[in-house]
Amino acid sequence: MIRFEHAGLRYGVGPEVLSDINFSLEPGSFHFLNGPSGAGKTSLMSLMYLGRKPTRGLVSMFGQTVNDMEQSQLGLLRQKIGVVFQDFRLMPHLSAFDNVALPLRIIGTSEKEIRSNVNELLEWVGLGDYKLSLPRTLSGGQQQRIAIARAVIARPKLLLADEPTGNLDDEMGFRLMNLFEQLNNMGTTIVIATHSQLIMEKFGHPRLILESGHLRVDQPKNWLQRKMDGVF
Repeated sequence: MIRFEHAGLRYGVGPEVLSDINFSLEPGSFHFLNGPSGAGKTSLMSLMYLGRKPTRGLVSMFGQTVNDMEQSQLGLLRQKIGVVFQDFRLMPHLSAFDNVALPLRIIGTSEKEIRSNVNELLEWVGLGDYKLSLPRTLSGGQQQRIAIARAVIARPKLLLADEPTGNLDDEMGFRLMNLFEQLNNMGTTIVIATHSQLIMEKFGHPRLILESGHLRVDQPKNWLQRKMDGVF
C-alpha cells in the first residue's frame, strides 16, 4: 500500500524535516503515528496523501512510484485516499451535507445513493440536525466530525487522519475510533496521527514513531495477542 525508501523532505533550502524514512504498510493495516510536536508528523502525512513529493528517496503508493508522476496521475491516486486534516479544510460555502457528499459526487455516485449514505453517516456522528448548516456556524468539534464523515464516506482504500479526536470528548472520540475500526475490518488501510496515549493504549495498534525527522516502528508487546483474540 505504502513504501518509503530513504525518503527525505526539506522546505526550500532549509534542513531536512524528514530524513532517511524507511517503512512499508501492508493493505489492511492500522497504525498510529506518534511523536513530539515538531517531529515531522504533518510533513510525513503530506507525503502520504500526495500533497508533496519527497526531495530525495522514493515513495510508492498503491504499487506506483509517485516521484515523477504528473498532477493528473496524482489526482487519480488521491481519489483512493481519505484525509482528515487537523484544520478540517471544509468548503466554507457548502453545507455540512454537501461537504460530506463531495467525495461521492466526484466519483459519480447517484444522488439517491448520496442522500441515503450521507444522511445515515451524519446521524451516526450525531449531526443529523445540522446537515444544512454552513461550517462557520458549527463548533470546532462539529466541524471535526463533518471532516471525518467526509473522509470516510466513500470507503477509501487508505485513510489518513491528523489528530481526528483532538477536539472531541472521550465518548465521541471512542465512537469515531470504532468507526475507523469498522472501516479497517472492511479492508481500509489506516494511519492516525495522535498524541492521545489513552487512544493508543485502548486500541493497541502498531506505532510509527517520529523523533527529530527519523522514524521507527514500535509493536506493542500485547498487539499480536490482542489481534488473535479479536479485540480489534
